[in-house]
Amino acid sequence: MTSRRELKNYAKQAMSGKYGILILAFVAVQALALISSMISSALFPGEETIDIVLSYAFTFILTLLINVVAAGMNYMYLNIARGKAYSLNDLFYFYRHHPDRVIVAGFFMAVLNLLTMLPYTIYSNANLPGEDASVEVLITWLYTGVVLMIVGMIVYQILVIPLEMTYYILADKPELKSTEAMKESLEMMHGNFGRYLMLKISFIPLMFLSVFTFYIALLWIFPYMAMTEVMFYRDLTGELKVQKEEEERVARDYVNPMFDSYSQSEQPQEDQTHPQQFWHVPEESVSYENEDEQNITDSTEIQNVQTDMDDKKEQNDSSPKEEEEDNEPKPWDEYFDSLK
Repeated sequence: MTSRRELKNYAKQAMSGKYGILILAFVAVQALALISSMISSALFPGEETIDIVLSYAFTFILTLLINVVAAGMNYMYLNIARGKAYSLNDLFYFYRHHPDRVIVAGFFMAVLNLLTMLPYTIYSNANLPGEDASVEVLITWLYTGVVLMIVGMIVYQILVIPLEMTYYILADKPELKSTEAMKESLEMMHGNFGRYLMLKISFIPLMFLSVFTFYIALLWIFPYMAMTEVMFYRDLTGELKVQKEEEERVARDYVNPMFDSYSQSEQPQEDQTHPQQFWHVPEESVSYENEDEQNITDSTEIQNVQTDMDDKKEQNDSSPKEEEEDNEPKPWDEYFDSLK
């Protein structure tokens, strides 16, 4: 399993030099969502129940269509993470490849979102303060509405985590149906729920810090989050592990030739410290037909060496005896002594 820090580092590496198109794709998807909301409000401006219901229904349908573009953005992020060709045309990839699969999966997630946000929706519309409401009433209504909205968003994020890999699976496996992709996502996220939740929570400090940039930093934070999620998907499929092994192999191949060249450069110095004598004559190697012949030759050489050693020993032993014999008195020594 790859740690959060490594996943974020891989995301930064993949995004390097591509921030422009990533931000542009994110802005395009968010602009479509904003336009759909504006169109819905323009078509159904009333505050009656029928207008509210029609407005939500129209927004719901537009959201399903926009999800197809959002899934295309995930496909573009996958291509960038894998070093493949990419362009803004990837946003419409699923419109060209069975958009019904994304629509069905998006419908299920949209219904889930609608149910989790239903308390906020009912409260905000049923308890709408009048024009003559006091400041305290407005503050209470606003505070309660914000709390219900945040709780609904948190519950939705927790419930939808097991399905987060659905669009990536549909991008990699066009032959799968939406239900099969959601089932595979559930199996893939089994045992990784907590790890993925902590990964999403780790971006909350960045979102708080974006306040100091008037939320302009969100244009970088949200693509950064999406790319990190792509790396999490690649880690679950084992693709990131293969990439890490390939990088380590390339690093070893780069380092080993350096050490080989260093050892080769050191070799002449070793030769200089032990120069070869010009009078040195290499020994001739003698080949033998069989082991018996070699053993006979070796024993003969040993006997010759032993014989040489014995001869030298006899010579050394005989030399003192000769000297002793020379020192003995001779018969003619008496004659010369008498003359004296």
